[in-house]
Amino acid sequence: MPDIKRRLQALTWRDIQRLVPKKIDTIILPVGTVEAHGASCIGTDNYIPDSLAEPVALRVNALIAPIVNHGITRSLYGYPGSTTIKPRTFIKYLLDILLSFHHSNFKNVIIMNGHGGNNDAIKEVVREANHRWKLNVAAIHWWEMCAELTKEHFGETGGHAGLDENAMVMAIDPSLADATQYSDDMVYSFAPGADVYPIPGTILTYSPDAGKPRFDDVDSAVEYHAKVADKVGEFCEFVLKRWRDAGLA
Repeated sequence: MPDIKRRLQALTWRDIQRLVPKKIDTIILPVGTVEAHGASCIGTDNYIPDSLAEPVALRVNALIAPIVNHGITRSLYGYPGSTTIKPRTFIKYLLDILLSFHHSNFKNVIIMNGHGGNNDAIKEVVREANHRWKLNVAAIHWWEMCAELTKEHFGETGGHAGLDENAMVMAIDPSLADATQYSDDMVYSFAPGADVYPIPGTILTYSPDAGKPRFDDVDSAVEYHAKVADKVGEFCEFVLKRWRDAGLA
């Protein structure tokens, strides 16, 4: 069962004053965006990092901030429902959030990112927050961290709205992926030397022979989600321990 008291917005200011930093010094900030994801929901990049925040928070004794739902959408912005934020606006916004965490006495921030278009901006945010305020910040791009795990579990690589993201969404709620809307002409394999806006397909793979979504095995999807959460949680636990052993947290 979800632990509502791990959610920052479910607490009172007195609760936070009592807990931070004496009992809890770490906060997880899920970050995503809203964009087309083939036969999966347009909120895929939000549902996944928020779902990973729960088990990781329990593992490392952290609170979970409300998710930043809107990020930097580029090549899929032309599809209905997609939203985007200018990179400079996004960076300033995230930095203001992290400064607020600093003022609330959190020592460590884990940014749980669900969208590749955010990566470069988040890397800048991580560096700036550490340099300016000595905040310890770790940014997790789960699909990159778990690329080998994906190959081990499914026998092939994933992709945008591909078998890895689609499985994660199905593990959260199978109704968020609609197999009846899927067709192979949704799939576009990245072509070296081409920049196309919008991309001519809402499922993006790195090989024409791998990464297509699967809809027929929810149990496998749930197992995969658990493995991803475990791997991400293990890494966060490792980083926090190293920071504390070094006297940084």
